[in-house]
Amino acid sequence: MPRPVEGMILVSDLITIKGLRNGVTLILNDSEPDFQEILNQLKTKLSSTSFLKNTFVNVDIGAREALSAGQLASLKEILSARNIQLKNVILNGHKTGDVSKVKKSPSHKLEAEKGKALMVKRTIRSGQSLYYPGSIVLMGDVHPGGEISARENIIVWGALRGVAHAGIGGNERAFIIALQLAPSQLRIAHYIACSPEQSPVMPQKPEIAYVIDKRIVIEEYNSGKNILTNIT
Repeated sequence: MPRPVEGMILVSDLITIKGLRNGVTLILNDSEPDFQEILNQLKTKLSSTSFLKNTFVNVDIGAREALSAGQLASLKEILSARNIQLKNVILNGHKTGDVSKVKKSPSHKLEAEKGKALMVKRTIRSGQSLYYPGSIVLMGDVHPGGEISARENIIVWGALRGVAHAGIGGNERAFIIALQLAPSQLRIAHYIACSPEQSPVMPQKPEIAYVIDKRIVIEEYNSGKNILTNIT
């Protein structure tokens, strides 16, 4: 087992607590694409320790995508439950009071990972999200209220009934494929398509969503017919 360096407490592979000149900083592992897993680990670890109680902390989220308002609220809620106040959120080395409103600066790490595919076997439930700076292949379902997003393409080997956003950053050539494509919302680059208010009929065959003529279209997926088959 690795020994923590003096001045640093190794909490887990996902969270490190480090004492810096500007105060105690929680460093979140930005290689974990599911922020909910980070929050779950943080909640577990804080419940078993008391030395941070009644303190102010900084949270360094590294090079991950900017937090949404909901993610930021969940983070503050977990800290407040242990009487810990959030002082600063650090994104790519820059402090900000509300990271959800800050445009993310360029990251060499994201550029290095662009074009790669992440394969995940899990279910994205309501309130959970999954992000990756390349393409995502999900072996599981995305429930209503769940969200999956990627800078490249998204393939769901299951039912997609939540929100899916491919082509983050403006990639209009990105696409979304699912065995059962019945999302509450689809987004590709800056184009958005929403499902009708009534419950959509679950398709019985795989379908693909992509942008053509400045709008998102959905059609039956056929590897011999569709030319959008390269996930990288």
